[in-house]
Amino acid sequence: MQFALFNLMSMNHPGEAPAEVIAATRDHVMMAEDLGFDATWFAEHHFSNASVCCSPLLMAMYCAAVTRRILLGPAVVVLPLHHPLRVAQEVAMLDHASGGRTLLGFGPGHQPHEFRSFGVPLEHRYAMALEGWDIVEQALTTGRVHHLGTHYRIEDTPVAAGTLSGRMPPMFVATSTPALLARGVRGGATPMLSQGHRPAAETLGLRQDILERWQAAGGGLPMPLALQRYVFVTEDAAEMRAAARGLLALIRNTRALRLETPARDGAHLRPLPFAGEPDEDWLLAHAPIGPAAKVAACLNADIALLRPSHCSLYMGFTGLPRAATARAIARFGETVLPGLRQAAAATQAA
Repeated sequence: MQFALFNLMSMNHPGEAPAEVIAATRDHVMMAEDLGFDATWFAEHHFSNASVCCSPLLMAMYCAAVTRRILLGPAVVVLPLHHPLRVAQEVAMLDHASGGRTLLGFGPGHQPHEFRSFGVPLEHRYAMALEGWDIVEQALTTGRVHHLGTHYRIEDTPVAAGTLSGRMPPMFVATSTPALLARGVRGGATPMLSQGHRPAAETLGLRQDILERWQAAGGGLPMPLALQRYVFVTEDAAEMRAAARGLLALIRNTRALRLETPARDGAHLRPLPFAGEPDEDWLLAHAPIGPAAKVAACLNADIALLRPSHCSLYMGFTGLPRAATARAIARFGETVLPGLRQAAAATQAA
């Protein structure tokens, strides 16, 4: 099993500058490599403080220059918002610059305001993602692209660089849509599931939905699965409370970004309450926030029930100073990660 550090790269308060977020992310990735994380991911979002990372491939390239071992990739490239020939060339650059350390996540996107601002019809996103995937694969593995589709028409075009291996990088896909999952089966991709703040038992139904669609498309067993989880390791009660408060704001913002027009003050989202949301006390009791033993117990339960092959862990949601996030990453790497590897190995052997 792989364990990855996820980087959403939010500006958590109005006084935070993009340059600070970028520098902190670089430092956290370097720390993750030293702590033994296998991989690191970078999000793609646009037009809000939810993320200053509009180009995860560019951010991966930046971090490739200051690391030697850790795998790097976008989680995910929102394919319909980019020309796939451009994506293919940038993936190739990252793969060559990093010495073949590229992971590649694709997704269709889901935020109406992003598609509207880019002038891309939201209702075309699945078809565009499928065509885009085919084009990227052609470019990276054959050195030429010829594609006459509905959304992209590319006459025979040579591509200067593919991947170092001549194959696609390890692929991940963020969707539960049958057509894209079927494309993932054909491309050897790992489905990505955002567990977020939900306990394992509440996530099992989502996993089952993906599994049924995976098998219907001819996917074999066991199904690979990448889980996305929000965690924060601390012994300090004030930091725990701040982490729960930050996680609640993240939950609200994530929901708001699915609306046709999110409530924003400039680029800053308003984390508006919604019916049925968890409160801070529930998050403190049930989310993997707190001492190492509690966080480990939550994640071990995830591994035992959901049986992931990859865990992506996000720790930068609290709004606490950069040093507090760095301490949480260090505690996780030093006190939680070794035990999780043992638990994962035991689960896979069972």
